[in-house]
Amino acid sequence: MSNALASETVDKVTALHVIASTAIWMCWSVLVVLLYALDLGFTIAELFGLLALTGFSAAAFQLLWFGLGERALQPQFIRTTTPLLLLPALGFIYCFSTANYSLFYLQVLAVGCGLGGAQLYVRRYQHFVANQTMGWDLAVTASIGGIGIVLAQIGTPLIALWRGPFPTSAAPAETSISIGTLLGSVRPEQSIWLSNLGWFTALVVVTLLIMNWRRRPQAQRWRSEKSTRRHLLRNPHTWFMTLLYCMAFGSFIGFALAFPLILQFLFGLSREWQAGELVSVMSNDYAPQALTYAWLGPLIGVVSRPLGGWLADQYGGARVTMVCALMLALTSLVASVLTDKAYHSGAPEQYFLPFLLTFFVLFAVSALASSAIYRSASVLFPANQLGIALRWLAACATAGAGYIPLMWGVQSYTATPAMALVAFALFYAFCAAVVAVVYLRRHSVYFNP
Repeated sequence: MSNALASETVDKVTALHVIASTAIWMCWSVLVVLLYALDLGFTIAELFGLLALTGFSAAAFQLLWFGLGERALQPQFIRTTTPLLLLPALGFIYCFSTANYSLFYLQVLAVGCGLGGAQLYVRRYQHFVANQTMGWDLAVTASIGGIGIVLAQIGTPLIALWRGPFPTSAAPAETSISIGTLLGSVRPEQSIWLSNLGWFTALVVVTLLIMNWRRRPQAQRWRSEKSTRRHLLRNPHTWFMTLLYCMAFGSFIGFALAFPLILQFLFGLSREWQAGELVSVMSNDYAPQALTYAWLGPLIGVVSRPLGGWLADQYGGARVTMVCALMLALTSLVASVLTDKAYHSGAPEQYFLPFLLTFFVLFAVSALASSAIYRSASVLFPANQLGIALRWLAACATAGAGYIPLMWGVQSYTATPAMALVAFALFYAFCAAVVAVVYLRRHSVYFNP
């Protein structure tokens, strides 16, 4: 292997595109909670289904970009495809300005916003750095999209609550329960203007278009990579890394998308049980507000990710990955116990703080593991294949934004939400065993600590 690899660097304009696109996609994590607060008749399972749909849509777009090869790894490609997000922005304006809350229409919008999730990754070859710092460099670049997640979860409720200058033809919707923002709790019967999300999204996209127009386009070079992709998919490391990155980044992005609704589902409702049977469900007036705290989880993950790259540079990607997998398994089991207790309690708010702290650990450790796996990939793949390999890993792992909300939706329907976390714990333990056998066993063919 070469002891020098191409560094990941992203210019400021492209970084803004990645942040904005990710934020537009991630606004769904908050939008479903707002839809629930409006009491429009959607079930929790249907709202989790919307999240799963936009997550799988993002993964599908990522796979499409992977099929386009090198051209889809260029900053110019990101800047060219971002304007397509005007379509879901106009859809938001029409849907919420006319009070058209059809589930089918929302599903179409969720699919369209998935394009924003496909912009999470960008690679640009600019200079060379020592291999010993590759984990750090990859992790810092990968954190750019995470900024969009945090901004979306902080900004979306504030934008919806702002009367603002944006036109709307429908009367403002009124919440049936209190909702939270970064600034604290908002009382029930609060007017919100969901069409603001469409107008604000359109304004952001148009601003980026103007920045593109003022920027002189650079000639892009790429070569046909069909053979490179064939070799990549025949490489055993590709499939091991795919499994592990689904464990790490798939968990981070899936939990980031679902976390606000998970908090609302577990703690925003009070359930009365008799002889193991659910008797009644009512709004929990003592519940901490989901949108006031949910954004802290992704923020902790974004801050932790560079640390994961540094640890992997110091101690080896496989070692860090295995430790993280074991921690994820243990933490998921703890979270499952807390979930079960909160779900079967008439006063679930007593479990809110330990549940929140447990999920903070899940966010941090999954981010650490994501960077450690990137570091391993930089060693296992040749430099000329690394960009397309990371695109493949990101595409497959983004499906976590689909299957994690889907599992929560199914388990909420069957009244066994804790089982979702038990399933995740088993998966994490299996991944730890894979790392130990394949990459850390001294006489393994693929020994690579």
